Amino acid sequence: MGRAARSSGGSRQSAPSMVVQMARMKQDALRGGQIPHDLGLMPDTLVMPTGKNLPGWFGMGSRTGTAPGTGTGTGAQGGWRRRLRLEGRRWRTRASDLFQLLLYKFLMVKPRPNLEYARIPAIAQALHEEVYTHFAAGTLARIESKLCEGFLGSLRRRIAVRAPGTGLKWKVHEYLDAPRCVSCKAAYFPAQPGEVKTERNGVLQAVVRIRSLQSLRRTKRVTVRDGENRLVVREVVVDALGNEEVGGRQEEGRVPRDAKESVEYFVVQKSLRAGKQSEWMVWGTTEETKVGELLKEKTRV
Repeated sequence: MGRAARSSGGSRQSAPSMVVQMARMKQDALRGGQIPHDLGLMPDTLVMPTGKNLPGWFGMGSRTGTAPGTGTGTGAQGGWRRRLRLEGRRWRTRASDLFQLLLYKFLMVKPRPNLEYARIPAIAQALHEEVYTHFAAGTLARIESKLCEGFLGSLRRRIAVRAPGTGLKWKVHEYLDAPRCVSCKAAYFPAQPGEVKTERNGVLQAVVRIRSLQSLRRTKRVTVRDGENRLVVREVVVDALGNEEVGGRQEEGRVPRDAKESVEYFVVQKSLRAGKQSEWMVWGTTEETKVGELLKEKTRV
């Protein structure tokens, strides 16, 4: 029960409980299309393990992330049984996701939303390069509208702890594989009283696997004199202690020695607010689902 509120006439009147107030605020937000873009990673998002994290068909395979007691046998038998359960979970999830996408596209929302499914990998790759380039340069203000609230706040905090006069230089030297959509889910919010299909609210969220060769180097701005004895500001590459690296300048087009291969699961989404679709935004990144989490589902194979 909420606290009693005193009215202007002096009599005591019960105020609505916090639950009722929150429900009213949610309804007002739904009706006004004011729902925040950052609603978290959608439930039951499955990013299938790969490589050494995925149990093989023969032998025990990887035990990474596998909870005790989830094995279904020993030796080769245990391996193929676990793998079969994982594959079954993968296809059930895909079927469920496809069903929800079809509902979202053809039944629950009018006019029909544009899913842009075939373009999602390319869209995610372009956003990936744009976002991290601006993050390294400290110019997030230019792309704030493309970032969900939580991810934007995280990047801002990381920029805020940088020492004055320092920065980062991030560069993708090569995309080693074509980007691949590993999960695509759609959801719509329960209809409010009187709400029609042209006023629905929902979200389309996709996880894209991006494998690239990239480098991240620390930089510092220093003041020096040029050939005409004028003071100019120059950006130099520095080490972890802030000392300028010898040979830190990299020739154009040449991959630095410290470039590393990176595999990221980049999450992008498109919101539907009061029947109108937003542009694609970046929610953040996620990881492969742990094998132990996948095997928690009680299934009979």
